[in-house]
Amino acid sequence: MNFKRTLVKYTAALSLFFTGISAINVPATVHADEVSTSTVNSDNSMSDIETSTPAATTIKKTSAVTKKRNAIVNLAKKQIGKPYVYGASGPSAFDCSGLILYVYKNAANKTLPRTTYGQITLGKTVSVSTKKLKKGDLLFWGNYHAGIYIGDGKFVHAPAPGQNVKTQTLASFFPSSAKRVID
Repeated sequence: MNFKRTLVKYTAALSLFFTGISAINVPATVHADEVSTSTVNSDNSMSDIETSTPAATTIKKTSAVTKKRNAIVNLAKKQIGKPYVYGASGPSAFDCSGLILYVYKNAANKTLPRTTYGQITLGKTVSVSTKKLKKGDLLFWGNYHAGIYIGDGKFVHAPAPGQNVKTQTLASFFPSSAKRVID
């Protein structure tokens, strides 16, 4: 964006210089949709300015990953309030790894191992930091508990017998590791 703005200002300055005009008035903010793709040359002929846009495949790939991450977060949040039951993998009750299994299968069409022991072996290790974590990342407490990061320093998990699926902050129950399985 800054390159286009600079190019527009530079082109305008050169055009005015060659035609002998000494004053120039270029808006401080120029949006891409306001930029003309043609310019007047010193001999008063018109020429096109070459512009480039990101490849459509890049946009679609990024959008698809973002959609999957958001779908994972949305489905995880819908499970809040459902009871913890050891060995349960939904849709009416969950244990921690069963919640992850259910959410990933139904929101992202991704089949993960059934247990925390299997899930912790997947994906890319990421720093447990709100600056590094992305929605949908898996959080682990040793190899005995797991949850799903939902953004803003929060996660969803099925904590323990007698409790329901809930949201907690990283500050209240800090995980020992994190994995990214959606990229």
